[in-house]
Amino acid sequence: MIANLFTVADLAPARLRDALADVLAVPEEAVDVADTDDDQENRNWEARALCTYTRLPPGDLSLALDISTDDNASVPLTEHALARALAAAAATPVLFPSDIDLPSAYWVVTPDGRAVRCRLEAIDTEEAEPSAYRVDATEQPVPHFPLASVGPLPEILDRHPLATPVTDAFTSTRVTGPAASIEGRLHYALRLWERLIRRLEANDWAPSGRYRQDLYRRDLEARDDLARLTPELDRASAEALRAALSSLDAGFRAHTDPDEAAEPGPGDRWWWRRSPAQAPW
Repeated sequence: MIANLFTVADLAPARLRDALADVLAVPEEAVDVADTDDDQENRNWEARALCTYTRLPPGDLSLALDISTDDNASVPLTEHALARALAAAAATPVLFPSDIDLPSAYWVVTPDGRAVRCRLEAIDTEEAEPSAYRVDATEQPVPHFPLASVGPLPEILDRHPLATPVTDAFTSTRVTGPAASIEGRLHYALRLWERLIRRLEANDWAPSGRYRQDLYRRDLEARDDLARLTPELDRASAEALRAALSSLDAGFRAHTDPDEAAEPGPGDRWWWRRSPAQAPW
């Protein structure tokens, strides 16, 4: 197993070795721990667990860990499981990368076992290497990062996979175009609108169980854009779009309730006067 982790606490090498031996269920002498800036020639490269740490400049994180184990070092562990166990053993929050393809997307595991999505950003420093880091945002409060904003992360919500069969069927018959073109705007707006419908239908607001009001407003504005774009299409495309919207709009109506207190949208369009029965923000 290979894992790339960060720790909040600046753990001494002996403390790090003890914690890893405990986590991986191996003797302490089977764990080799070394600073990346130290001489590497005298390391025990045959150790069942190797940990190379890098001390980071001042920021929210103290150590970057590169950990590798052989097949017999422990019971099988995922990177998440290793981070959780290390956080408990070393009494410090540990960060590990998310499976979402974003350099900033991480999870932080607290010593009590909570796993919280977070946004990790590099801090500009005079030296190129290594970087300092700050935890810019977390989905739930984490006391170790009091300056981080708290709430659902929009980049995670937008990257979460959701099926969009209506959009896929419609766009498969049309050419693509730049984002500012009619084709680009049409594809973008229709996919946003259908993703909102799929979230409403599932009623679980994956992946965090919540949604953001600013993103909900953006999705309604995407429906506005579709209404504006329809007259600009050729007859066949306009008819196909109306058919797609008829299906999606029906889903929106079925999973929202009339809301007289809702903020009126441009042109007082009906979708602005409906809201989810259980507000997810």
